[in-house]
Amino acid sequence: MSTPPSPPSSYTLHANDAKHRRTATATATERLLAQVSASAYPALLLSGINLSAMSLARRRTLGVPSVMQCTMYGAVFGAAAYALASGDYTNGSGLGAGWSAIWLFFNARNAFRSRSPVPLAMTVAVVSVGSVYAWRYVWKR
Repeated sequence: MSTPPSPPSSYTLHANDAKHRRTATATATERLLAQVSASAYPALLLSGINLSAMSLARRRTLGVPSVMQCTMYGAVFGAAAYALASGDYTNGSGLGAGWSAIWLFFNARNAFRSRSPVPLAMTVAVVSVGSVYAWRYVWKR
């Protein structure tokens, strides 16, 4: 009696219990996500985007966060970058993922309503970086 072949995924079902356990192999996508989510550069990108959007926020451009929001998001994403740069991957990715979700909660609807390229690009950047950090915080602890 032979055992069935293992699935091509990096998750395997063990015979002792009905839980999926992580095996030592990782796919190329997982290795890339682990490398990018350990870097401080995506958080610095979001910090720079929010701080540079303050000029548009002063003019009250539709879809752009307010001056206070841009300042605070820039500071928080900068703190996430600092945590990641100093090797604290759990707190850095948690800050990046959590504050990206907060940014989207308060600003995504206005960005989509404005149909302007700058607020939409900001939203795409926050979704992209936030999802990478959320992957690290939730699944890669």
